[in-house]
Amino acid sequence: MRRRRPFLLALALALTLVLAAAPADAQTPSVTTSTVQSASPSTARLRIAIPAYDGSLTPYSFESGYAFMSLIYDTLTWRDAAGIAQPWLARRISTSPDGRTVRVTLRPGVRFHDGERLDAHDVTYSYRFFQNRPHARFTPQLRDIERVEPAGDNVVVFTLRHKSLGFEDQPLADVPILPLHLWRTVEGTSRVPAGPAVGSGPYLLTRASRDRGYRLQANRLYFRGRPSVARIDVPVIRRQDAILEELRRRRVDAVPVTIPPGATPQRVTAVRYSDEISYTGTMMVFNVRRRPFSRLVARRAVSQALDLTTLAGNASGVTGGVVPATRGLLHPRSRWARAGVLQRHEPARARLAFAEQGVESFRVAVARNDPVRSATARRVVDALTDLGARARLLELSPEALDRALGRGDGPATFDVALVGIPALASYDPSFLRAIFGGRRIATLNDGGYRSRALDDLMARVAAAPTEGGRQTLVDQELRLLARELPVLPLHFGGGTFAYRTRAYDRWVSVRGSGILDKRSFLSGETPNAGPQVAPAETSGDLTDPDADETFSLVPVIVIVVVLMLGGFAWWVRRSRR
Repeated sequence: MRRRRPFLLALALALTLVLAAAPADAQTPSVTTSTVQSASPSTARLRIAIPAYDGSLTPYSFESGYAFMSLIYDTLTWRDAAGIAQPWLARRISTSPDGRTVRVTLRPGVRFHDGERLDAHDVTYSYRFFQNRPHARFTPQLRDIERVEPAGDNVVVFTLRHKSLGFEDQPLADVPILPLHLWRTVEGTSRVPAGPAVGSGPYLLTRASRDRGYRLQANRLYFRGRPSVARIDVPVIRRQDAILEELRRRRVDAVPVTIPPGATPQRVTAVRYSDEISYTGTMMVFNVRRRPFSRLVARRAVSQALDLTTLAGNASGVTGGVVPATRGLLHPRSRWARAGVLQRHEPARARLAFAEQGVESFRVAVARNDPVRSATARRVVDALTDLGARARLLELSPEALDRALGRGDGPATFDVALVGIPALASYDPSFLRAIFGGRRIATLNDGGYRSRALDDLMARVAAAPTEGGRQTLVDQELRLLARELPVLPLHFGGGTFAYRTRAYDRWVSVRGSGILDKRSFLSGETPNAGPQVAPAETSGDLTDPDADETFSLVPVIVIVVVLMLGGFAWWVRRSRR
């Protein structure tokens, strides 16, 4: 027996290596709330302040907090640090030679937070649901989809009306995947499923309260690895100067909102300020359904009166990274912004127009809880009145501004308003259809502008067969909008983030959206990764570089065999003695 002991030890070691090398999926329990946090990630808790309660964070109940919602829900693709869509829930994406059939192979084994498996039926259902239940952000992105069907449990086939060069970004990188078993219970209604929002993302929503804010718990069985922060608390702090005071006192750890005028906190060692490129901007939207801005001469006079470079410079004193929108609705760093300077400051012509063209008095509306846009609106009114316009500022609550814009059931009553430029337009210009595509397909068309020429251009952009041809059409779109002026883009920026480095310092900057991104909480991502150069144009086969996750047992088998043979040879030699 004593002679056999080394051999048995070798055999036990070999079996241990085999068991240790077994894929984790084989022993993984269902993902439920009770299994969350059984192991401790690198950071126990992070507190990220939010200036207003933002609904229950489902795709149909969030208001502006898409970043927080995206921690709960996943999409088929997701943008990397350079802002380029890469496979996420998708493991592989292939496109037919004519560009009309897109085949998406899903990662196997992904589960929703309640333990139900996510498969092709959930994906198919989600896209059909957003087609049938209008959503201002998501529904316009689905116009090019003729049909979507499952091809087995892990493959989804999209049939498009025409080739769509931006399809991997929109809708694949933006439309969240819903759990069919929950959302089919609210079909035909305006409700959302009861209880906390349930997705497949890196965090579970365990609290949503108007007074106490949100609580997100790490999904330790997330398919891309356990999140690096165990719990994220999101307190609602409505006064932004109070948010900064809480940061100074170490009661919150991150402030992913713009810093208001005169409230720049004292720079201390423990707090870092990150001025990121933000594709979200500010524009003036004109109500073209009534005077004075039903007349192009009035819209043009306002455009000529404003020095966008000066406005952006003033806003940079509020928050860093602000750039003038002289190239139109796309951020100058967008890959599609090549139309040249589209707005020029011509104060003499503006003064003449206000004096001689009968431009009636008007109000410039803005949300009072938005410090950057409020400051910009005040400077806009000052510049206009200096040149003879009868303009006055109208600061409203967010709810009152929505009513004035006609975003409810009532009519639009505003003259001109400062609102946001959606970042999605700079990622892919097809999103311009959501802004100007008409009320039947989009509710972002606050000004009521309609143009057959623009409709034609937008349709041609969506169906352009080549990158070069698409770029030419996008330039034509931007120039048409600069001539017709349904909106006047003012500036981009406001992506200032403040955070305590000792609390957490693994933020990943994603071009155009900043650091509040799910990549910031996944240990496999590169921390503090700045914007990168976009890769060259790829073929129609998009594959996740991390998709092949099957563990290879070949090296382990070799080790086992060598150990067993060695032990057996040693035992034979000892026996012969």
